[in-house]
Formats: sequence, structure tokens, C-alpha cells
Amino acid sequence: MRKPARGVVGVGVVVALASVHARVRPVHAQPTRAQPNQAQLTHARSIQAALSRALRETQATAVVLDVRTGAVLASEGRARRGSPGSAIKPLLLAYALGHGIVRPETEVYCRRDLHVGPHSLPCTHPADHPVFRAQSALAESCNTWFAEMARHFDDLALESALQGTHLPHASVLAAGVEQRELVVLGLRGVTASPPELARAYREMLEQMPPNGPVARGLEESVEFGMAHPAQVPGVQILGKTGTATNPGEAWTHGWFAGALPGRLIIVVYVPRGDGGTAAGLARMFFASVVSQDKAQ
Repeated sequence: MRKPARGVVGVGVVVALASVHARVRPVHAQPTRAQPNQAQLTHARSIQAALSRALRETQATAVVLDVRTGAVLASEGRARRGSPGSAIKPLLLAYALGHGIVRPETEVYCRRDLHVGPHSLPCTHPADHPVFRAQSALAESCNTWFAEMARHFDDLALESALQGTHLPHASVLAAGVEQRELVVLGLRGVTASPPELARAYREMLEQMPPNGPVARGLEESVEFGMAHPAQVPGVQILGKTGTATNPGEAWTHGWFAGALPGRLIIVVYVPRGDGGTAAGLARMFFASVVSQDKAQ
């Protein structure tokens, strides 16, 4: 077959170009990611409404993630960042247990008068059971037990544990014992925003045994421990509080990080507050979600 002369478009080329043109859509019609269906949109709106009600007339900030996808279901308040306080304890405990740094049965006697350098960090849990293991120490947020856990970490292991949380932190590769203790207690060297802490908890929940000491400690924290203000009777909730002070500030801020297992994760940050206040706001959110479930 004779080739068309230069500058002349052959019939076959015209057909091919027409075929390509038929397949090319305008930019606005290009395929996009699958959009949420109506049920997903309705669910997200209900979660946002529950969060807005819980935080109404407060200065708190919060975020809610879908456990399965990691998608943000709801958020409220302005951007915040602070030392995580005891909210970091489950993350580092999960690493320590997984790497044999401590064991579930590791026991520590708590005298409730912990001092780390010039810092007085007394335990505030009840004094009737002074001996703690990993699960009970997490439930009652025993500073003494976790300070002892910090002494079991060397610099490399603690740096690896912190990197695993993906939370911004100062290097601890040349840290002394006191610095490691303050890091493990969430008081120095680490900061978090609610979305960052929520993602860290989601990753931890995905990896940890569902009936292991971390999961059970988080559940008991809500049942009768330091996160008890978040309890909704008859509802399984995992949770951990934290209270800390940022360097250069005289006031504390509070955290609650928790989950409805298999469904969602919430992190609440309360400026000029404490972990108990944050847990109380989370309880109102959980109660609203449960009420919506029953109404459907």
C-alpha cells in the first residue's frame, strides 16, 4: 500500500485519531477516586455531630479516625500540639513487651513518691495495691512502674520505639537515665498533635494482641483506672489519659486517646486542663455514638 505523501493525513491515521479523540475526556470528566456512598456520608455526618455536641462550648480539640481505613471521620477545634504525658505509655509498653525489654509479669513496688532529678512525679492511683505488673500499671498509670521500664531501655531501643510511634521527638541516642525516664513518662522530648497521636494508636491497635496486657490495660483503665471518666456502662472502650506541661508553660493540658474496638479511635486534647477532663469529653462522644446506634 502506497504511503500518503508528506503533509497528507492518511485515512487510517484519521480513523486512529478519531478513535483516540473519542476515548479522551475533558479534564473535568477524568476518572477520580471512588466517592463515599450515601451510607458512608451519613455515618461521617453522625460522627461529626456527636463530636461537635461533646466539645460544644469548650476549647478542646479532637479527631476521630476510622479504625479500618484510617480516614478522618470527624474533627473539632483548632490545631494543637503538646507533650503527650501518660498517653504515650501504651505505645512504648507495646514496643517493650514485643522486644522482650519487659515482660507482662514484671513487678514493681510503688511507693507513690517518684522523683526524677528535680521533678516530683508522685503516683495518684489508689494505694491499696502497691505492687504492679504491666497490665495493672497501665490501667492505673503508675509512674513508678514506667520509670522502671525506662531503665530497661538502652538508648538505641528507646530511639527505635519512638521512631515507631512516628511522633516528633528529640534524639535519645545520648540520653541519660533521667532523660529516658522523662521521655517514657511523656514529659520531655516528645510532642504530638491529636491526628498524630490518633494514627499512632491506630497502628498500635492493629499490631497488638487483642487480649494482651496492653489491650487489657487500656480496657481496665476505662473500667476502673485513670481513664474511668470515659466509661459508658455496658460499652467496651479502650482508653488512656495523659496530663503534661509544655516547656515554658506553668499550666497543664490534658489528653484522652481511646477507641471503640474495631470501629473508631478518638483523641481529645484539652488546653489548660487534665486527662480526666479530656476523658469526660470522650465519654459524652461515646455516649452519643451509642445512642445513635440504638436509634438506627
